[in-house]
Amino acid sequence: MTMNCLIVFLGETFRMGGQGTRSIGSDQSYSEQIKASKSHIAFIEDLKERKCCRSDVYISTYNTKFNSDLLNIYSNVLIGSDFYDERIGYNRLLHNSVGKIKDLSIYDFVFFSRIDICFKDEFFNVFNPGYPNWDKILFPSICWFRDSKVGNHPRVNDMMIYIPKRYYNYIKNIAYEAYYDGHRMWYNLIGKTDLTYDDLDTMLNTYHDSDSAKDFNPIYYIVNRPICIKHHSEGHIFHKNAIFLRSANY
Repeated sequence: MTMNCLIVFLGETFRMGGQGTRSIGSDQSYSEQIKASKSHIAFIEDLKERKCCRSDVYISTYNTKFNSDLLNIYSNVLIGSDFYDERIGYNRLLHNSVGKIKDLSIYDFVFFSRIDICFKDEFFNVFNPGYPNWDKILFPSICWFRDSKVGNHPRVNDMMIYIPKRYYNYIKNIAYEAYYDGHRMWYNLIGKTDLTYDDLDTMLNTYHDSDSAKDFNPIYYIVNRPICIKHHSEGHIFHKNAIFLRSANY
């Protein structure tokens, strides 16, 4: 059976520098952002060919001199885009884009992703919509083992979110309003809604920091940053139903 999905790419494009850098649109950033966007198209083609999933794409980002180049890459699957002059924050980028989709119910799932990340081949294998364990809200991973908790709940990697149709009503509860809100999403969803641990999970059962410049990540890397090859939590497996207790030795 063919599925339909909406993929929303968000954030700053043609970006240079590490965490917190707001430099966009530089010539030096061009080739890597184009490479990232082409990896998104390869992913979309793989979804269609191997997983019988047809994709629509919405882009929410900021103006640069490369707008037309960016749109051209996604043109065959693009249903809409927003290019803002002023920074409005990731939270508003996400919720503004959702608000412009006329009928979200036509999609079996929505997938939100940072636009400045390049998907690795392993991501194509990991991403399995329709599989039984993909009937939950999924984050890519939990941040590295020794920094894996927020209020005794998992500290999520917030670069991507997969949301099946039955959870669309909870999209309004997705928050990036403050610096750590993205990492606190598991904590917030459990504390502020009726969702339970049965409703949340991860794509990977290994720990990886969201910033691929700080920790090895098997499924993506952030473009125009160094790529870390050291896996700081190697050998540790995330078990969401394990008792989450803080201790000096966790």
